[in-house]
Amino acid sequence: MSVKNIPYTESTTETVEMTELDGMEHGAVLRYMDLGGPDKPCSTREIKTTIGDLYVIVNALRDYANLLESAVSAWRLTGYHEATYQIHAERCRKISGRYADAMGYDYDKALARCRKRRTRDGDTGVDGLEALVHNKR
Repeated sequence: MSVKNIPYTESTTETVEMTELDGMEHGAVLRYMDLGGPDKPCSTREIKTTIGDLYVIVNALRDYANLLESAVSAWRLTGYHEATYQIHAERCRKISGRYADAMGYDYDKALARCRKRRTRDGDTGVDGLEALVHNKR
C-alpha cells in the first residue's frame, strides 16, 4: 500500500495552522555536547534557531507520530512492521514532549486554542498575514 491510501483527516493539518498562527521569531539557541570521536575532541556546539522553529519541530513530531499510527491501521500492519511503526511513533512523541517541556509549550493547549479560533472565526481563525501582524502587537 502507499501513503495515498491513508485517508485525509482534519488532524493532519491542524498543527500547520497552529504553527502559522502562533509561531514566533524570537531567537533561541540549542546547546549540545558533541562527544567527538577517535580524532575529534569533545566540544559544546550551538544551533541558532527561533522559538517558532522549535514549535514546528514539536508539532511535526506529533503529526508524524499520528501519521505512523494511522498507517498501522490503514495498512493493517501486524507483527514486526506494526511494532516498528508504534515504537517510532512513541519515540517521536517522547522527543516532542522533551522539547515542549523545556520550552514551556503545551501542544494540547495550543491545539485547543487553534480549534477554538477556527470555530469562532471560520476556517483558520484569521488570514495568515493578519495573524502575523496581530502576534507582533
